[in-house]
Amino acid sequence: MKNFTHKIIFSLAALSSIAVNAQMSSRIDQFFLDPSVVNPAAMALQKKASVSMYFNRVYSGIQGAPENLLTNVVLPLSNERATFGVFYLREKAGFSNLQNAYASYAYNIPFNDETGLSLGVSLGFMNQSFDPNRAVYIDPNDQVIQGLLFSPAVTRADLRASALFHSGGFFGGVAMSRLARPRFDYSYFTYKASYNLQNISTLMMGYDVKVGENFHIKPSVVASAWDFDYYRVQGNLTFSYADKFWGGVTANDLGRIGFNAGVGLGGGTRVGYAYTIPSGGSKDIVGNGHEFFLSIGLGSLKGGSDAGATDEVTEEVKDEERYSEFARKKIPTTVGGITDIKNAGWDIDTAYITVTPVENAQPVEPGFYLVTSMNSSQLTADNTIKSLYLKKIAAYKFQDKKNNSFYVYLKYFKTRNEADRFLLSNDTGVEQAWIREVK
Repeated sequence: MKNFTHKIIFSLAALSSIAVNAQMSSRIDQFFLDPSVVNPAAMALQKKASVSMYFNRVYSGIQGAPENLLTNVVLPLSNERATFGVFYLREKAGFSNLQNAYASYAYNIPFNDETGLSLGVSLGFMNQSFDPNRAVYIDPNDQVIQGLLFSPAVTRADLRASALFHSGGFFGGVAMSRLARPRFDYSYFTYKASYNLQNISTLMMGYDVKVGENFHIKPSVVASAWDFDYYRVQGNLTFSYADKFWGGVTANDLGRIGFNAGVGLGGGTRVGYAYTIPSGGSKDIVGNGHEFFLSIGLGSLKGGSDAGATDEVTEEVKDEERYSEFARKKIPTTVGGITDIKNAGWDIDTAYITVTPVENAQPVEPGFYLVTSMNSSQLTADNTIKSLYLKKIAAYKFQDKKNNSFYVYLKYFKTRNEADRFLLSNDTGVEQAWIREVK
């Protein structure tokens, strides 16, 4: 009888829950694995196409408790700054069904090689409907409840604007959503019901602290406000090793605490799991929370050739083994291109490697370059090349006189088709890479 009573209370309270949480909220515990699900402007920081999927059950001990299924697709363009995205959320809570989908566009404005501002806009729809087969209520003849259950679905335009500032390991931004018509009216014979869905404002911040060659600590927080009347705060502390393994702890203002863990499987594929535990007297009633995460790098879903490339990227060092400094050869070496770096071998102390400087008058061969970083100084570009060398990845640089920046690249292509085909069909071995056209 106790459990049945809880089911009734939850079902009757479903509408009030929907009214404050129907649009995208911070109920995604592993938001730090894809920040663009909270702030679409964060898409502009991603250089590789991917699709992320989440599924969670907030309160496993209650029938009809909220269930979220979320899919987020990020598609960076080849102009280095613009990104498109597609977002879909399906939420079930009690007898309510909610679908929220929109297309997003984000644009990154770089201030230098480490700092920039990303802006995003999103346009989509929200669909609200009710499923009488999932309803549990005390009086089956309650006309107000039936007025909701048997009303047709309602679809409204959903708008969102976002901005994200990033500098080094720090990022912080805001996102705001607004329904074109937030009021919902339902009627059944002479009975009527109505409510307003609230606008959501979200603040998100995070920082990547490097404490070793492969070890990172990443604190992050999300604060959401519904019409600035109701607030939610959620924090996470993640410990990451070599971007392949991570684990962390999470907590929110509702008294739920938990942990999460995951692994990178290579080729841009990642899987994760989060487990949350309620505190206080509700622990035995509402149950624990579960969330599953899967992300797939779209550029790694199929094989392909690198026809048309004039230089080869070396094979991926799957175990990411690093040579100790005392075991490396201390031989003065000057390299002037990717071929020179490969021919020098992979066991030279980088302190003894000199990368041939790029002169201002030195022309750049027109074509398409697979770029992994843009740097404001030549010294920074040289250090990037040396760090890639330690991973057995050959790279070099060129200077763009228009913006006075130095680009580190891995491959050169004569045509756009060859460049795009390679980028979509191969794992570059680096965290980010994009195509830069030189005319």
